[in-house]
Amino acid sequence: MNILVIGGTSFVGRHIVEAALRANHQVTLFNRGVSNPDAFPELRHITGDRRKDAEKLSGLAWDAVIDTCAYTPADLAPLFKHIKTELYVFISTISVYSDYSNGAPTETSQVLDKHVENDEVTGETYGPLKVQAEKIVMDAFGSRALIVRPSIVAGPYDPTDRFTFWAKKLAESGEALIPGSKPRKVQWIDARDLANFVIHQAEEKGCGIFNVAADAVGMEEFTTAVGSGQADAVWVDDAFLLREGIKPFDIPLWIPISDEHPEGFITVQNAKAKKAGLQCRAASETARDIREWLKRQENRQLKAGLSREKEQELIADFRSYNSGGD
Repeated sequence: MNILVIGGTSFVGRHIVEAALRANHQVTLFNRGVSNPDAFPELRHITGDRRKDAEKLSGLAWDAVIDTCAYTPADLAPLFKHIKTELYVFISTISVYSDYSNGAPTETSQVLDKHVENDEVTGETYGPLKVQAEKIVMDAFGSRALIVRPSIVAGPYDPTDRFTFWAKKLAESGEALIPGSKPRKVQWIDARDLANFVIHQAEEKGCGIFNVAADAVGMEEFTTAVGSGQADAVWVDDAFLLREGIKPFDIPLWIPISDEHPEGFITVQNAKAKKAGLQCRAASETARDIREWLKRQENRQLKAGLSREKEQELIADFRSYNSGGD
């Protein structure tokens, strides 16, 4: 196949390009040349801003276009004047769903209906803007559109460090604060499994909407799989963390259990994607490969999670609180 990847040199896009090359497809990249500009020097690069330079794609045709970095409608409209393709793949997010209170959503569950007028992506506008972008893609391409909704993405090159935080922490010696209860659920998708699924669907001319996520597991199972036996887990309950001013996601992969989030996280059903060929590697493999990648990153400071000092302070306060010392 002749594939255009919009983005392609950062996290998810990079893994998608690698998966396409392993499958012997011809790949062209369209991006600004800002993130990792030296990646894939053997490939054709069309350098440009998707909002200002989309005309550079005029007169070209693709078997598939894979869009890894559109966040708002304004990222799409200029492109659609010039794109000619048999399939448009849009990487969206499970953050589009409006209700997790009645269990993990399916692809047909209600999405957010808040309309965002501005173009600023924040924690509050991220999901609604992705909903609006999905609609534009579906309106433009119909049965030639594939909407991929991944859960939190993990793996080498991850700029967010959410899964990476746990892969690193649980391989270190000493006490590690684990939030919430042991059965509470977590869910993720390895970027390489996401990439393999996208390329497989492109080959099959797959269309429609897919939740792309590994099976949700309990936090105790997660920590056992991701760790290497070095860390000494200290389980700290939601009520105490909230009392101490810790907010959702201050600790990666943690949302307090509530009526709104009864599983203590945002999880989705993945049966449709698995039926279509999604295969997910073990969490232990993802964690191991992340740790190997981290070894090659000089002086890299993680962007997610509490500091070691804050974590140890919370553990000490939690013990004092439970013993009646506060």
